[in-house]
Amino acid sequence: MTGPDDIQNSTDSDVHVGDGPFPADAWKLLSPMLTDQRRTKLEQLARERTKHVRLVMQDTHHPHNVSACLRSAEAFGVADVDLVCHREKFKPSTVARGVAGWLRLWRHDSIADAARALKHAGFCIAAGVPPGPHAASLDELPLDRPVALVFGNEKLGVDSEWNQFLDVRFTIPMCGMVESLNISVSAAIAMQALTSRGRREIPRDQYFFDEAGKNRLLNTWICRQVRSWEKQLEILRQRQT
Repeated sequence: MTGPDDIQNSTDSDVHVGDGPFPADAWKLLSPMLTDQRRTKLEQLARERTKHVRLVMQDTHHPHNVSACLRSAEAFGVADVDLVCHREKFKPSTVARGVAGWLRLWRHDSIADAARALKHAGFCIAAGVPPGPHAASLDELPLDRPVALVFGNEKLGVDSEWNQFLDVRFTIPMCGMVESLNISVSAAIAMQALTSRGRREIPRDQYFFDEAGKNRLLNTWICRQVRSWEKQLEILRQRQT
């Protein structure tokens, strides 16, 4: 898993990976630079971010699909998105600007690395697949533990290397002649369904971030908002002392 540097080979310099190492006092010292309305909005967003659902994109090829998935993740309060570069490089479009900065993006260079990291964090790994006899309905996905929703390449789908790591395969119920949906549509439907259920079914202290987690989010966001934040922090710390 990468650290906080920009995604290598990215076409969008505003897209970052990870959530740190941002100082623990960044929000406290820098947030007064924001308007009261902006500060209140970010605090509200941090309270509404979930640690229970995350999105995993493996080799998603088209930049607009990547960006659409990122926008949906942010819209539904998903804090973390894993980008698995198994065969393809990560290529966001300019649509990602203005949204990726509110997400924590984690890049993995292999499926095994991604799967091990998710397992270690206690996630159920659920792969989105076309309708079939061996796939559970999206509505049946268990939420008794955190869920990582895996979507694969537009043409090849979820790579078979995931098989040894998967806990469940799921499909989105459909009743028309269409047998599959675009990845960005599928990801949006799945995230909306699970986050909606999670807010209703999961205790708040399990579904949302605790105080420490919210503070990490706020420290990340404020550093991405303020230009030359390192210099600004140094000045503010000197004033305090």
